Amino acid sequence: MSMNSDECGRGAEVEAILSSVRPMTLGKQSTLIVEDILNLAYDYTQKNNAEWGLILAATFDLLVSSEYYQSMTHRGWTYCSEEPTLLLYPFTNTCPRCLSKGKFVFANGNKPESGRIGTITLEILCAILQHAFKKKGNSAIVYKASEPVDVIIHDPISDSILLAEVKAAPLLTLPISVSCDRQTEMVGGNTVSAGHSLSDNPFFKESELSIFFPQTEKHKERTYGVHVDWTGADPFLHAICDVIRDNGSFFGHYYGYWCEAFDAYGKRARDVPSFWLTNGCGQPVPRPDTWPSRRGSGYESVSDGKTSVGMDRTDDIKKGTYQVLKLGSEFKPSSKRQVRTALISNVHAVRHYGEYLLPIHNVVWAVCESTEVQTAGDLDSETAVYNLFDGIISFTKCDIRDKWLSALFDFGRE
Repeated sequence: MSMNSDECGRGAEVEAILSSVRPMTLGKQSTLIVEDILNLAYDYTQKNNAEWGLILAATFDLLVSSEYYQSMTHRGWTYCSEEPTLLLYPFTNTCPRCLSKGKFVFANGNKPESGRIGTITLEILCAILQHAFKKKGNSAIVYKASEPVDVIIHDPISDSILLAEVKAAPLLTLPISVSCDRQTEMVGGNTVSAGHSLSDNPFFKESELSIFFPQTEKHKERTYGVHVDWTGADPFLHAICDVIRDNGSFFGHYYGYWCEAFDAYGKRARDVPSFWLTNGCGQPVPRPDTWPSRRGSGYESVSDGKTSVGMDRTDDIKKGTYQVLKLGSEFKPSSKRQVRTALISNVHAVRHYGEYLLPIHNVVWAVCESTEVQTAGDLDSETAVYNLFDGIISFTKCDIRDKWLSALFDFGRE
């Protein structure tokens, strides 16, 4: 079948845009495991009439957590002297177990460096979107791209294209725990029980590791053992898949806990223990006298705003907005098709949407050389206008101004 000149031009344009596609670093076997986990999450959704978007957001955190867990080292553990004694590997700067008693005991959080985790959050987001599209029977394909585009979504049937800027970061990473003997020390010639302390765990790869759920008003303290085969690629990804498949209560418990943390994060509910396991939760309230000072001035945070959830960091909103505008100005006026642009994340700007995004979510723009245009009527009648955001998209909230995107990103109840 031959193509006319417009079709040839459009095909060449697609190829030019898709030329910025980059390969995923997540290996083939690990990608299959991600698919297995997403299928298990989907099954839970179907059986429990759960909200699909929230399930996807929670599953994103669980998948990203596997990368956090794989970065564990022998150092950076916290010894908790409460009964029964535990070694904990936390990801915010407080003993996660003591939160249930309303106590803040400083611990060194173990978040991986942003450069290391940035790639995997993008790839996991792409994998989840692709899975969601398949479940809807949509033919759209998700690609990781190179600057200036983070993600390209192309529907080969309708020849529709979305260029997206991604700002993604997890809400919650649960600590890992290991049972241990009560630690002792010598004081005045006597052997006494040691209190909380930073500790090494020289045998953690031989230990029986568990995902640790601190107690809250709604949830009792609970652990789920995970068997980790450290000899393979992405060992914790496989371990998490196994615990979901083999322990019927795990995913439901995790999802309920995640929803409690999500609600507490949005409300800044500092009296909810799981709030202090979320990214960007801030400084302890009330701050204990023993809480350490920061270098320079002020006090350490449990988790500072630089690690805020999803697209909820104000700097990310500002940078993301500019990047979406830049993509639109570069590709929309010159394209022979309707190119869409969007800001995409795992979780919407829970705290900052009203202040930073609501005032500009419905802005439209046009290219015009004249400096005297005051109203739309001053423009030539053929002047094209474009949405600043065709979509502000996340698993937890979508603000969309395009029919194709509305159908594509339908994360409502399944």
